[in-house]
Order: sequence, then C-alpha cells, then structure tokens
Amino acid sequence: MEYEIIKLNTARNSLRYIIKAYKIKEIYIPYYICPSIRGAVFKENCKILYYHIDKDFYPVSNFPEDAFILYPNYYGVCSLIADELSKKYQNIIIDNAHSFYSKPKGIASFNSLRKFFPILRNGSFLYTRKKIDINLIKDDFKYKPEVLSYKDLCENENILDLEDIKYISDSSVQIYESINIEEEKEVRVNRFNYWNKRLNGNIKLQEDEVPFSYPYIAKNIKEADVLVCELENEGINIFKYWNNLPDKFPEKIFYTNLVSIPLS
Repeated sequence: MEYEIIKLNTARNSLRYIIKAYKIKEIYIPYYICPSIRGAVFKENCKILYYHIDKDFYPVSNFPEDAFILYPNYYGVCSLIADELSKKYQNIIIDNAHSFYSKPKGIASFNSLRKFFPILRNGSFLYTRKKIDINLIKDDFKYKPEVLSYKDLCENENILDLEDIKYISDSSVQIYESINIEEEKEVRVNRFNYWNKRLNGNIKLQEDEVPFSYPYIAKNIKEADVLVCELENEGINIFKYWNNLPDKFPEKIFYTNLVSIPLS
C-alpha cells in the first residue's frame, strides 16, 4: 500500500493525526524525546508507555509484536535502526523531525520543515497508510523575514503547542517551494563530514541520511563544556536536546555529554 502525503502545520500534530487515524489507545515512546511529542499524545487521551535507549540510540528492550511504537530518527543518523525496527514491528511510527530527507517507513512517518529550513516557522509532511475524514482548516501563518532570537524560538514553540491540527499554510508552502532542497542537502552533508573529520568522529552516513546536526558525544562533561565554549567563541550557538533526565537513566549521557552541532 502506498503512502498518502498530508501536509500539516506541525510535526506534533502529524503524530496526533496518526493517533486518530489508527485509533491508538496506548503507544511506546522513548524517555529521551521532545516534550512537545508527549504533549501531543496526551492531547489525544492516549496512554504513554515509556522505553529506554542505549548510547547508540537503540531501544534496550523488545516490544509486543502488535504494539504501536514511536521511534525518533535521532539527529538524522539512525536510519539503520529505523529500518530494523520497521521490519520487526508491524505498527512502528518513525519521527523524522531530525531527518527531513529520509524515505517513509512503518505505518507512518513525519518530518519537520522548520527543523531543516530555518526560514520556516512551521510545517510537517506526514506520510501515512491511513487517512481519516476530518474537517481541517489551513493554518493562517504569515511569514515575517526577521531573525529569531533564542527567546523568540522558545515563544514560537509555546505557540505551536497550542495549535490545533491544521493543513500547512499557503505562506509556508510558498517559502518551501522557493528553497533549493538539493543544495541544502549538499550543504548539510558537507558540513557533517567536516565536523566528523575535525572531531575525529566515526559516524558513517547511510545513503539517504542528511542529518539535522552533528551529535558529538564527549568522553565526559568537562570535554563537552570545553567544546561548547570553543564553538560559541566561533559564533556557533549550541542547544541542548531535550529536558534533563534522572541520573539513573542511561539517556542522561545525552544531556550532559552530547554536543549537537548545527549544520544549517
């Protein structure tokens, strides 16, 4: 069965659409994930079953064969894991917010335009094997060509959390269609390779992988802090993803030691 492409206003609302379409009552999601995803699940009165991942972003436990599972393609470098999970579980959903160029997998997947193209403030392409008959309006977002500060970006996130499920705005479509996505793809891959070489990394990109950022995992917190200072002195802003986790969680290393270097 081919995928239907539905262009919605946000990635979190793409997930809400999937929950509605498949009438999902409970879903496995990782502890290490954007809080907006948890919020989207709660909005649909869907129960969350949490799971852990290891330092290589792989789930540490097996799931029931028919379970609904959300797996994020972390930083756009987890395509092999997404492929494996898609073959193993019949109801896998892939969150490609960090991997715009990835091919759809599982019963559904979705991306985020604004994560890859900073000129955009919203937009998500949902690839699903099931559509539902709901009355959606178009987002009325109007583009303003100003550069957003970190505070502005946070405020934009809060605004997006309040948005209902809508079709993508005409303004966002026009901006997206003006972007040379192949050129953007080449820039990201080249920058990724630069950082991989500079930091003596060993991340090998798969054929269709175009990462969101370069996820450098330092040996310890001190090394991570030194690198962040070095990068910020070079004019590169570094953000942490996502909320801090309890010390006993194996994912804690991503908050303390992982330095996500932007590629855009």
